Amino acid sequence: MACLLAAPLAAAGPWIDPGDSSLRHDIQLLADAGVITGPVSTWPLSWGDIQASLQDNTQTLDQGEQAALGRLKTRLARGMASGEYIFNGHASVAEHPRDIRTFEDGPRENGEVGAGFEWTGERFATRLNAQWVNDPDDGKSWRYDDSYLGVALGNWMFAATTSDQYWGPGWQSSMLLSNNARPSPSFTVGRNLTTPFETKWLNWLGPWDIAVLWGFLEQNRAVPNARVFAGRFNFRPLHSLEIGLSAMGLWCGSGQECDSTDFGKMVTGRGESEQFDRLSSFDIRWSTKVLGRPAAFYGHAVGEDFGDGSSRLVWPTKVLIQVGAETWGYRQGLGSYRLFLEWADTECDASLYRALTFDGGGGKPGCAYRNSTYQSGETYRDRVFANSLDQDSRALTLGSVLNRDRDRSWLATLTVGDLNRYSGTRSTTAANKTRYREAEISHRLPAFFGGEFDLGICRLVVRILNRCSLRSGRTSTAVSPYAPTGMTNRSAGKICPPGPCR
Repeated sequence: MACLLAAPLAAAGPWIDPGDSSLRHDIQLLADAGVITGPVSTWPLSWGDIQASLQDNTQTLDQGEQAALGRLKTRLARGMASGEYIFNGHASVAEHPRDIRTFEDGPRENGEVGAGFEWTGERFATRLNAQWVNDPDDGKSWRYDDSYLGVALGNWMFAATTSDQYWGPGWQSSMLLSNNARPSPSFTVGRNLTTPFETKWLNWLGPWDIAVLWGFLEQNRAVPNARVFAGRFNFRPLHSLEIGLSAMGLWCGSGQECDSTDFGKMVTGRGESEQFDRLSSFDIRWSTKVLGRPAAFYGHAVGEDFGDGSSRLVWPTKVLIQVGAETWGYRQGLGSYRLFLEWADTECDASLYRALTFDGGGGKPGCAYRNSTYQSGETYRDRVFANSLDQDSRALTLGSVLNRDRDRSWLATLTVGDLNRYSGTRSTTAANKTRYREAEISHRLPAFFGGEFDLGICRLVVRILNRCSLRSGRTSTAVSPYAPTGMTNRSAGKICPPGPCR
């Protein structure tokens, strides 16, 4: 069992950061109802865009949607405060912090305290936060995460930031860019309002959003000081249909070419596949009714190493896949709820993809989120910033969100899967093939001083390791130190018994 207590700052500023599942549930609920008209799968979202949709709302809403609208308007009033200095503080403790994160935010380390301030004007916005962390995994006790300096020029926002990004419809994690790792220092560009194109040739795309990121990675990696360049185009041709097209590439860094010619090759798909670590993705979410109940189905596919000639620019190879389904509703006396079921497979040419494409070949272990040049791949400070399971893993997640009255919410998830199925050497989540089981319940409630408390009521993680079978045919099992009090660690702190498997 792992229990945590956090008092995070209230959401404010021009953006809605990823990490609050209860807020995301309300936003998605109103988007499916047609109240919010813009895309809602490119995080952070723009508060200005949400405000414009709420002001233009003419939809007739049921009781659950009205409750969500009320909660969102309360958060909007707090988030759109202009011309005021807002000071914040937060603290968190966790017996065993998450090392495989979902969309939901939570402590990254055993203990953290932080403070900061933010200010939003008509054109400029800034937030400066500082944190002190106890016994950090990456050795950085002092951090400046969740800070930014932004300027609005027309309908565009330009920012220098260390804030989280999250692209895609998944709840357990994003397949391309997630909040699993600490945010790297980046320059970003995005739209403030997701208004449609005026031209009749493109107006059919509906409301659209675009995000561009230029990030700077750390020195202690296979290619020190590498750069990450990513972009996403997200649009809603129907209020029931949302589509996202994204791409990401690692380039530059110590010992690598960094001029404009190489940058042009990376973004256009030219150059050798090992010269850059490039990925592209396609995601889709469609909402409808099944047997009279609201439902949505979504998928997110990522292609590794696109490029290597023009033929791969449009249809990447080595596909990773995520699929999911969700339903939602409202019960008097209970509140507004959402249930989701999600499957992710991070092996290149995943089994589900091979079945859908009638491919009789096998998968490609060891290729996801890495290549032979950029061997550290899509990681920052030893945490993957793509899917939190990292490469060659698969998992099924059942989850639920419950928003009750008085700003109280519950989140529960159950995940069953396998990490690092081929015992590769590059995974950040498991050194060897590992069966992974996790159950978590958390509760969010308002604090008397205007902030929020997050209570991790219960978290159980069980990992069963298989480290020796590939070398000697012998196996041993061990229960992770994340196991609750009273569970037996059968290996007594040793993964393998003495013998030739070492």
